[in-house]
Amino acid sequence: MILNIRALAVLCALSLTAVAGCAAETGDDAAEAEDTSDLVSRSAYFESFQGLDGQYYFHLVAANGQNVLRSEGYARAGGADNGVSSVLANGNDKRNFDVLQAESGEWYFNLKAGNGEVIGTSQLYSTKAHADRGATTVRALVRLFGGAKTATTQAAPLTERFEIFKGEDKQTYFRLRAANGEIMLSSEGYAAKSGADNGIASVEANGVDAANFQIFEAWDGAWGVRLVAGNGQIIARTETYSTKSNATRAVGRLTDILSRNVATRVTE
Repeated sequence: MILNIRALAVLCALSLTAVAGCAAETGDDAAEAEDTSDLVSRSAYFESFQGLDGQYYFHLVAANGQNVLRSEGYARAGGADNGVSSVLANGNDKRNFDVLQAESGEWYFNLKAGNGEVIGTSQLYSTKAHADRGATTVRALVRLFGGAKTATTQAAPLTERFEIFKGEDKQTYFRLRAANGEIMLSSEGYAAKSGADNGIASVEANGVDAANFQIFEAWDGAWGVRLVAGNGQIIARTETYSTKSNATRAVGRLTDILSRNVATRVTE
C-alpha cells in the first residue's frame, strides 16, 4: 500500500525552523543540509520479494522509484513485516545510521535497531557524500509515514525488465529486475535520460559475457558484483550478497537474463 502524505505534513517534518507542531525534531535533524524538498507531496512505499535463497526481503522505495534501503533476509514473510516496523521505529533518528567504507573503497550505510542489530543496508556509493545523502533520504522518507508503527508492503514487479527513473538528486538511473522482483543491477546517475538509455545498451552488450563481471568483497564478509566495460568503466553494480557463492550465482542469473534479451524497458 502506497502511503500518500500531504505536503503540509512533510513541510512540518522537514522544516529547518520547527514550529510547535514539529517540536519533536532534533537539532541534528534540523542541521542536515541536504535538500529533500522534492520529497514533499510524494509517496514512499515498501516492496517485498522472495530471494532465490528462499528468504524474504523488502526494499524502501521513494516515489520516484529510487531504492534507498534493502533489508536483511528473513526466514518467514512475517519476519520481513516486523523488519518494516523496525525501520519505521528507528529510521528517523540519525544516531541509528552508520556510514562506513567498504573493503572495495566504496561507501554504504547501515540502519540499526536500538540493540545494534542491522535492519537494512544501502547500496554501494562511489563517495561518502552520496552515502550520507542516501541516509538522509531514508530519514526523510520514514518521516513521510507520519509515525505509523507498521506499513503494508506491496509485491515487487515480477517481470524481467529495466526500470528508468529520476533519483532524489535529480539524476537519471536505471536498474534491472529479475523475474522474482529482485533488483539485480543498478546504475550510477546520468545527467539525462539518454545517458541511462546508453547505459542499458552497454549492459545488454557487455552483460552476456561472465568475464565482464567482477566479484569483490564489500564488507564484513558480504560480496558485490560490478559489470565493467572494455575500457574499465563500471557500468552497473549488484546489491550485496552474504556469500561469494551467492554473488557467483547472481552473475549466472544476469548472463542468462541478458543473453535471452527478454528484459523490457519501463520509465517510472
